[in-house]
This record gives sequence, structure tokens and C-alpha cells, in this order.
Amino acid sequence: MLTIFIRTVIIYVIVTITMRIMGKRQLGELDVGELVITILLSEIATTPITNPETPVVEALIPIVTLAALEILTSVMILKVPGVKGILSSKPAVLVCRGRIDNNMMKKVRISLEELVSQIRQNGIFDLDEVDYAILEENGKMSVIPKNANRQPDKQDMGVECADNGLMHIVISDGHINSHSLGLIKKDRAWLEGKLGRLGVSIKDIFCMTVDDAGKIFIQRHDGKQIIKK
Repeated sequence: MLTIFIRTVIIYVIVTITMRIMGKRQLGELDVGELVITILLSEIATTPITNPETPVVEALIPIVTLAALEILTSVMILKVPGVKGILSSKPAVLVCRGRIDNNMMKKVRISLEELVSQIRQNGIFDLDEVDYAILEENGKMSVIPKNANRQPDKQDMGVECADNGLMHIVISDGHINSHSLGLIKKDRAWLEGKLGRLGVSIKDIFCMTVDDAGKIFIQRHDGKQIIKK
């Protein structure tokens, strides 16, 4: 039992490090090559765990090899012209200027029902409102509505709005995030001073964020909120 536990921990550490080296993506964002390697890694990793007679090194070698192949392939796609077209798929335009491309749909094996379903999931319920529908490399569908059907933004309505930049979590469940404080170029003394003026302590805070413009949002453990611009 102890041997299986130790082998499981070792494989977990190896696979975690390998995945971090390869890069972090959601499963739905993986291309075909990355998905294949992910599946192979899971299969290889389970062998020495379920079979104690298999040496851990027999899993380590193929895991490292697969990681090296993935990194090499990624570099080749970026550096060598033509390789991307061979190893990666290309976006497929299924609807262009409101016209459905039947030939392209047959090429990528997408039915009309699937196309309409994807369009609905993008918040459009009438084919006549679609300007472009593009099947991206990761299998997701990008749908662009016609100009007349697009939601007006603040610029269209002539409304000026401030650019507050990114939001940074500086306190999470009573714990200070020093990295986020560094990003907004503040320190603990500034944070404690600000909280003192607001009359709240760090341990009482469930979530505190500060954006690049200095806007503060605080939610306490009791649910009360404080917003300071």
C-alpha cells in the first residue's frame, strides 16, 4: 500500500511538472496534437500506479519524450513556415456575409443542425442576423452578427467611460496577496492604512480587489460590501 502511494505521488509530480512546461490550456482549447499528447500522458501515467511491477522510470522516459515533442512541435509551428498548415488545422468560414457555405460544412463535417445550435449558443436565434460564423482551430464557433443586429456599445451612444484597467485580488478569505499588491505598486502599509480608514480589518474580508485606476471593492465575510473609487 505504501509503495503504491509513493509511486502515485511521484507520477503526479512528474505529470504536473510536464503539463506546466507544456503550457496551461483548457481542454476545449487544445488542438489535435495537444489533445493526443494529453491522452497519452494519462495512459502512460496510470501504468506504474496500477501495476507495481512496472518501474517508474518506464513512465518517466515516455512522459519526458512526449513533452519534448510537444515543445519542439510548438517551436516549429512558430518558426518554420508551412509547418503550421501541416500540423494544425485552419479556421473554417461556415457563414460568409450571411451565406452558408455548404461545401465548407461538408469538408469539416458539420451538419446544419450543429451550425444552428452553435449559433444559438452565441446568443443569436435567427440565421438572417448572422454575418460570419467561423469554426476556430480549437473547435469553438465564433459568430459575428450583422451590423444592424449588433448591440450598441458606449462609443456608439457617445458615452465616455473611464478605462480602469485590470482588477487585482489583494485579499482572499482573510489572506493578503502580496503579488497583486506588487502589481498595483502598493505595499502592506498602504493596505492596512486604507482598511483602517474604511473601518475594516483584514480577517473580516472575504474578497478585496483593486483595479489599476484605484477603485476598491470589498466584500466582508458577513456579506456586506464596500466600494471606494
